Amino acid sequence: MLCKQLMFKALTVSVVVGTILLIINQYDALFGHSELRVLPAVLTYCVPFIVFITGKISGDKEKRK
Repeated sequence: MLCKQLMFKALTVSVVVGTILLIINQYDALFGHSELRVLPAVLTYCVPFIVFITGKISGDKEKRK
């Protein structure tokens, strides 16, 4: 089970990295006249969260070996 501290770190990484990626990928929608694509925007925040959690769990398994 994931602890609260791990979830907080994952959310923090997700917000920081996701915001940077959102600005890069949807700059015209945020600061121009294009339409914001909602699903890709949501996934932009989900991917760093999942990668962080997966990496942490994988690293912990390697330490136990």
